[in-house]
Amino acid sequence: MKKLFRLALLGGIGFAIYKAMEEKKQWTGLTEDEARAKLNDKLSSRVPPEKLDKVADQIVDQMRMRGVLRTEPAVDNGS
Repeated sequence: MKKLFRLALLGGIGFAIYKAMEEKKQWTGLTEDEARAKLNDKLSSRVPPEKLDKVADQIVDQMRMRGVLRTEPAVDNGS
C-alpha cells in the first residue's frame, strides 16, 4: 500500500512539472501585444475592467525584465 501511494505521489508530481513546463512554453516568445491579448483573455473574468490594464502592465513589465518576450514580431519568409 505504501509503495502504491509513493508511486501515485511521484506520478502526480511528475505530471504537475510537465504541465508547468507546457504552460511556460505557451507564454515564452510572445510579443508584447500577444502577451497582453492573452492576459486580457485569461484575466478579464477575474479582474475588474478598471484594473485590468494596470495588472497587465505589471505582468508584461516582469516578463520583459525576465527576457520572456520577443522584442519584434517573427518574420514569416513564406516557406
